[in-house]
Amino acid sequence: MDDPQEEKLALILQRSREHLVDFMIAADPSFVPAWHLDMIADELEKLEREGDTKYKVLLVLCPPRHGKSTLCTVGFPAWFLGRNPTKEVITVSYSAELAQDFGAKTRTIAGDDVYKAIFNISLKEDEQGKAKWKTNKGGSYTSVGIGGSVTGRGANFLIFDDPIKNREEAESETYRQRVWDFFTSTAFTRLEPNGIVVVILTRWHVDDLAGRILANEQLKGRTKMIHFPSIATHDEEKRKTGEALWPERFSVAALNEIKNTIGPYDFDALYQGSPVLTENQELNPAWYRPISQEELEAKQTANFLTVDTAISKKSSADFTGFCDNGVDSENFWNFRAWRARLNPDELVETIFALHERRRYTTIGIEKTAYLDGLKPYLDAEQRKRGRYLPIVELKHNQTAKEVRIRGLIPRYASGSIRHVKGECSVLELEWAQFPNGLHDDVLDAAAYQLQIADGTHANTISIYRPKRAGFARR
Repeated sequence: MDDPQEEKLALILQRSREHLVDFMIAADPSFVPAWHLDMIADELEKLEREGDTKYKVLLVLCPPRHGKSTLCTVGFPAWFLGRNPTKEVITVSYSAELAQDFGAKTRTIAGDDVYKAIFNISLKEDEQGKAKWKTNKGGSYTSVGIGGSVTGRGANFLIFDDPIKNREEAESETYRQRVWDFFTSTAFTRLEPNGIVVVILTRWHVDDLAGRILANEQLKGRTKMIHFPSIATHDEEKRKTGEALWPERFSVAALNEIKNTIGPYDFDALYQGSPVLTENQELNPAWYRPISQEELEAKQTANFLTVDTAISKKSSADFTGFCDNGVDSENFWNFRAWRARLNPDELVETIFALHERRRYTTIGIEKTAYLDGLKPYLDAEQRKRGRYLPIVELKHNQTAKEVRIRGLIPRYASGSIRHVKGECSVLELEWAQFPNGLHDDVLDAAAYQLQIADGTHANTISIYRPKRAGFARR
């Protein structure tokens, strides 16, 4: 082949046959590639090539409008059937209308001349409906809504895409059970030997389809999850904490605007993949009393910092939780609260920087964590700087963490705790998930304010300073 153009075309066709993203670029002019879509495509390619795998379910959690459906539900079935023209695919969505829409888009790709050039197959002439069609080699595609009929159809790949439409359906236990029943009793039974289920969704509820799969004893050990929060909650392979998933389309500023519009609970569910079981919240969100930064700065406050330490930067480690409490003359508590993954040196530097700005009356750190992890670093830095912080070692006295945290509820219920606007989103999320949330580091830090900010700490803390000339332990 001497013609450069022909060589280039041949290479494009070959790469399109071998790689899903290359296929999407060639087959769909509107497709926009991105690194997270590359990672999802890599996993789908492994499943297509390896057949019998160690897991049965691939769970893809991704925010709205981030390309997951275009890649997984529209493009992948066409690519898979091009490579396996005698096999079968079933896709399922919350409604028959949406399912037909997906089916029509996939059929358009499979019926195009580009597709024929890549795979040398075409659609069977007498079976080209939106929801059901076949290849000229005997393979089939079927798309249905929840509750739709799949009788007589098999599936080498069974793809569920957004089986829940909205908050109303998500909050309905009856509808969630309907989705689960269809998944287990109808759709799952259509799988061929070594068939794979792909579930692509934004999360609405802890008891949604993803939640039930992860809680199911038979499936959770055979499920692989790919989770892409819209804003990174920790350092990842491709991005740092706080960075957007697809900044070219949705910047952090744009995502925060969405959060302010739809509220933190829906945002954390849909965009962060962290749903909240709102009906079981122990703290009523109506008890939050907001205060602006400007209002707080106009007040005279005594400032207290509590720290729940986790001395590690591993992504699997707990966060270090911080609660900054400005107690005003009327004894209102004004919280700023956040969390971070920090090593000991970074934590010490953070505490010094915060104290320089806020001039804390007291800085409280849990005694066990303080003595085991942080104390040597903090002692050395205080001596080095010649500045000694007002640190107290907090003791939990064998009181369970949940009990300590619940100690804040009476203050919230009386309206005595205010949240500085924009500074307590993580605290509010942990409250919403308490006591079943994955993290409670900020809550625990806030609960320790009960020991240092209300004058009851005489019997629960000891004050420590590193030894130096003229300055002793007391």
